[in-house]
Amino acid sequence: MHRIHLTTDDLARVRMAPTLGPMAETMFSLYTLRGGRASGRAEEAVFGAWRRRVRGGLDARSAVLAAITPARRPSFDMVLLSGPGRDLTESAETFLASPRQAVRAELDFYAFYHRRVPGTLAGLVDTLAVRREVLSTVQAYHGAAVGPHWRRIRAHLDAERAQRGTILLDHGVDGLLSSLHPDIRWTPPTLQVHVGDQFDADFALEGRGLLLVPSFFLRAPSVMYDPLEPSNCILIYPAGVGIDHAADIWTAGTSTRALANLLGHTRASVLTAIADGVATTGTLARRLDISSAAISQHTAVLREAGLITTRRHRSSVLHNLTQTGLTLLDRPHTPLAEDGE
Repeated sequence: MHRIHLTTDDLARVRMAPTLGPMAETMFSLYTLRGGRASGRAEEAVFGAWRRRVRGGLDARSAVLAAITPARRPSFDMVLLSGPGRDLTESAETFLASPRQAVRAELDFYAFYHRRVPGTLAGLVDTLAVRREVLSTVQAYHGAAVGPHWRRIRAHLDAERAQRGTILLDHGVDGLLSSLHPDIRWTPPTLQVHVGDQFDADFALEGRGLLLVPSFFLRAPSVMYDPLEPSNCILIYPAGVGIDHAADIWTAGTSTRALANLLGHTRASVLTAIADGVATTGTLARRLDISSAAISQHTAVLREAGLITTRRHRSSVLHNLTQTGLTLLDRPHTPLAEDGE
């Protein structure tokens, strides 16, 4: 149980943000990808198809992601080190520039509860190349798992914040804090946050107030705080996500039927797979269960139409969407191409 103790000054400074940004939701999505104590039929209905698709595209670098967010919390808090960012680039720059003391404090906190720091994270304090490698893996995962859906996820979180604002206007702070989530109980002057088998903790805000942030992917509430300054904490709670909401979010961009009518079913499937990060000819052939020769024919047409680019890397042929292809699919950007067949 985590307990957040609020004084009168803290209650006057309760505020809400719609999101901590795409970096935060990307890291939160790793818990949903694995599944957890809050998973069940409802969660499977909302996230099951997304989870299976993303798991099928993970490569050997997923070990880095597992090290950052182990099955048992706490995680290595890249969200705290990256700060709230409008986009992934802003958060990435903040993470790379994080002071050594802050990174060391996070690793020490991680090691205290897990008894060791994984080798993939050990060099983060002193070695910029290690930070860049970890960041590259997270960015590639974001491009495949979260980026294609980010615009709709952000719209959903904006709507969640607006709904909570209405509750605040109608029922005050008491009504807001009482309605966040079944695992968050408001017994004035304390918010009790049920966090499963995590360690017990008490937080005195010292007049700073409390920031409330909804999350699309996080399915259980969490308290995020700086180990060097625990009074500065954020309560992250799960946004309501129904099956209908999820269907709208996962159907990103141009509809499959409209795209198939324009390009033909197979060619539309090739373009969509490339947008999802399936970037080599061989991998596309296996994913769509057609021959490599047929894939080459379809990618040639897409390339001539200016929808994709093709380059050779070692023994592989890699495909990526052009800006025209991204616009056609209504995608913000394309995932990084994989280097191997």
